[in-house]
Order: sequence, then structure tokens, then C-alpha cells
Amino acid sequence: MLLRLLSIILIFTSSIKTEPPADLIKETREKIAQINISFLKNDYPEAASINKLGKLLNKLKQEKKLSKTISVNKDFENGLVKAIDPYKTFEKFFQSKPEVDTLKKTFRVVNNEFNSLFGNYFLDELRKSTKIKIIIFSTSISCECTLEMCYKQETEIQKLQKENPDLFDYAVIDTWVNSELQQKHGVGFIPTILILDSKNKEVKRFEREESVNEIINYILNIK
Repeated sequence: MLLRLLSIILIFTSSIKTEPPADLIKETREKIAQINISFLKNDYPEAASINKLGKLLNKLKQEKKLSKTISVNKDFENGLVKAIDPYKTFEKFFQSKPEVDTLKKTFRVVNNEFNSLFGNYFLDELRKSTKIKIIIFSTSISCECTLEMCYKQETEIQKLQKENPDLFDYAVIDTWVNSELQQKHGVGFIPTILILDSKNKEVKRFEREESVNEIINYILNIK
């Protein structure tokens, strides 16, 4: 009887380990968003937040079966290395206390690589949401002006969600690695923000808005 009970426990424990580490992925995005918001305020991010992000990225790297259990970039393993390597560069650069704007550009690479990897995952999660839905069509490869505009809009949306956690859910799509979705939604300009209702129907879009005040006001007014 005891051996049978132990066998059941082992099987149950094993099944838990094979489930997608959704909490880990979401926690990593939240930590990245926290650092992004610090830069938006022209502040240095806290060293504790940077260290925590490094630990989260390493945990993701250890999830060998992750790419088989959720919707991620096809070249997931190499992509995660591309996210961790820029993080190491950023972490080392952080120690030298450079100008905030220069440090922000270094971290932007980490942010963009994470979006490239997990954009599809968060889009799948977004479709299940009953809240207002926001899809940010961004890019990791472009001119400096476009990259900065994409990053600023994403960070403003993250800040708004932190202030209004029950208002909406969002996903960031890197059109450089997901051009099919860009074509599906007829997105011609980057960045573009789509706002969808609870049934995944598009109700509003904003194209290359240099200021996100209009976007934020629209979201707040449809609560």
C-alpha cells in the first residue's frame, strides 16, 4: 500500500513539472516592465530588480521542454541565449553607472528579445481575456527613431497597466519575427496599437503615435 501511494505521488509530481511555467514567464515580463518604467521616469532601476531578472532568465533557460508546451518563437533556445547575453552586457554596463538614456538603450535589447520569444505566448493568453485587449505591433530591427518610439509606447502601456491592473491585458508582437500576424491585421506602420473588445474584435487602432496620451485617454474612457 505504501509503495503504491509513493508511486501515485511521484506520478502526480512529475505531471506538475511538465506543465508550462506560466507564472515564471509572466513574472519575467513583470520584472522587465518594472525596469522599463524606471527608465521612463529617467531613473536608475534598482539593483535588486536587475539581479532578480537575471535569475528569472536563467530559470527559463533551464525549462528544456518549454518550446514544446507553449507557443513561442521557433528558434526558442537560440533566442533565449540572445536574451541572456544582452542581459549580461546590460548588467555589466549597469555597474559603471552610465547615463540613464545610454543604459536604457542597452536594456531595450533585452526587452525586445523577450518580446520576440514570448509574443505569441502572450497573444494566446490575450485571446482568453475578458478585459479590454491591447496588441502592440513593435519591432526589434529598425532605425533608432522607430525603435525608441516602439519602446516608449510599450513602456507607457506597461505603466498604465500597473496603475490600472484590472483595466486591460496586452501583448507585444515583434513584426520582425511575426510578419504573418502583421499582414493578417493589415498593419502597415510600426508601431501600431490595436484595441480589441472582449470578443477579440478590433474597435480602434493607433498608428505611429509619437505621444501615447491619446491612446491612454481612449483606454481610460472605455472602462
